Parts: sequence; C-alpha cells; structure tokens
Amino acid sequence: MTTDSGTVPIAVRDFSDIVQRCVSRMASVERTDTAVRLFHGRGHCYPGFEDLTVDLYSSFALVASFADDAAGAKLLALQIAEALPQLQGVCLQVRNGRRLLTENVVNEVPESLVVTDGGLRYLVRPHRNQNVGLFLDMAPTRQWLRGRCDGKRLLNLFAYTCAFSVVAIAGGATCVVNNDMSRSALAWGRENHQLNAQDLGKVRMLPHDLFKSWSKIRRFGPYDTVVIDPPTNQRGSFNAEKQYGQVLKRLTSFCTRDAEVVACLNSPFLSGDFLIQQMARWCPPCRFIETLSASEDFPDQYPERGLKIAVFRFS
Repeated sequence: MTTDSGTVPIAVRDFSDIVQRCVSRMASVERTDTAVRLFHGRGHCYPGFEDLTVDLYSSFALVASFADDAAGAKLLALQIAEALPQLQGVCLQVRNGRRLLTENVVNEVPESLVVTDGGLRYLVRPHRNQNVGLFLDMAPTRQWLRGRCDGKRLLNLFAYTCAFSVVAIAGGATCVVNNDMSRSALAWGRENHQLNAQDLGKVRMLPHDLFKSWSKIRRFGPYDTVVIDPPTNQRGSFNAEKQYGQVLKRLTSFCTRDAEVVACLNSPFLSGDFLIQQMARWCPPCRFIETLSASEDFPDQYPERGLKIAVFRFS
C-alpha cells in the first residue's frame, strides 16, 4: 500500500535501520546534556524515511514526522525508547503544514530543557513550536564563528533565540546587536545569555522589522562581522528569493572596511550559487571566500537542496 505521493505509510515500515542509527550515534555522545540529531531522514539518504527525524536533547528524544501519520511515528518513538533505556522520555511532533501536534509518548518530556552545544548552554522547548530553539545543523558554523569574534562587533540579523550571539560573546566579541521581529524569541535569547553567565551589557536586542529599522542598525555599528540567517519564506516577514538582495545592498552602510559576512540559506528551491550571485549583484565590494558545511549529523543526498552557508569579506 502506498500514499498518493508513492511513499509507504510510516505505520507499515520496518524501523530497525533508524533505531540502529540512533543507537550508534548515541554511543558516540560524550555528555549527558548534549543536543544532537540522532537520525536525519530529510536529506533523502535513507529511502522511505524522508519524513522522519530523531533529535536528542539531554536525556530526552524528540521524534518528528513530516507526514500525517501520528500512529506510525509513535511506534518509532516506542522502539527508540526500548532500544535506548538511558532516555528519560520521548516525545512526538507531527507536522502537517503549519499545524503541529505534540505528544509525550514515553514519560513526560519537560516543556523546557537546558542542553549544551560546543560547551555552551541553550534553552530548548520541545513542545512549543516546530523549531525548538536551537538549530542543530548550524553547530559547525557556531564553532567557526566563535573562533573569529575576539574584539569584534557583530550584527546578528534574524537572530531568533540568539545562538550566534551567545557564541560570539563566548569568543570575545565586544558587542553583539541582535535583530528579530519576534520579541519572545529575543527574550528567549536573553535567557540563553544568562544561562552562560554572559554580560548582557555587551548584548543589544532590537525587536523590529528589519526593513523599517536600518537607521537603528547603523546607529550601533559599524560591524566587523554580520550573520544573516533568515527564514526561507515566512509570511508577512521575509521571502528569500525576493528580499535577500534588499538586505545585502545595505551592508556597505554599516560594515567596516574588512568586515566578514556569513550568509545562510535553507531552501530546497534555491542553490548555493544564489547567495554568491545576490552578493555580486547587490554588494560587489563583498567578495566570496568560502562555504561552510552543515553538521555531519545532517547528511543530504542533494546538498543544493539543503542548508547553504557562504562566507564573504569586504575588500
């Protein structure tokens, strides 16, 4: 039996390969409070399981299904709990478009958890939204950024819960300005800084529509480093294909002469060349330097459809 899309319903699949992958990855986890992806089906490297992911947050697991099959995903959650008895609980997310169903499957997964990534602490909330507060695929980029922030001023656009801000301050940044339309996300980001006992006097939160706030952005510059990590297509907020260039063309007005720009894009419809082409068109003085890779826990059969991260430098 298949669905209209030609895939086998989750409920009749053999999950043994997924469970074994989770067991193997769990065996390499050194800290009990770590956050990592145990299984990534979204990258099409595991045929038939493209709609499933499994994440570890401290001693709890989150199974996410991107298909409308809560019963099948719940079965997987139960099998993972049985194979990994060290887990204190397993919860389930079933995503159907913008709708989200969350359910505790084994024991009760707390509403809020503190986890570590790269030795820093972050607050995640597995039940609240589709995005729990920390993007695990960005772990290598956070580590890269941490090593390049000493004595720098950083601008974090589309800051969400301010993970890049946390690593920048940990790396010696003198000031970070975080911009995001969501006040609640920035408040969450403030909690992340507090979890790491960081000086909030070095951190500024701008809860404004970026496209109406360029004067505020310039006021707190100039910046030595800019991180741009927008949503691909968020209704009423941002459309990457139409608006990315409108951000890039402003860079010269608030960057230092040799500033670095980290531009991110997570769209299956836009290639990595999109970022390079947009920068060449809208901000020619900023030259492409290199690409950064997503976490190895996120294998992708079609890299151009996955997370793209490009580094540029003014020259």
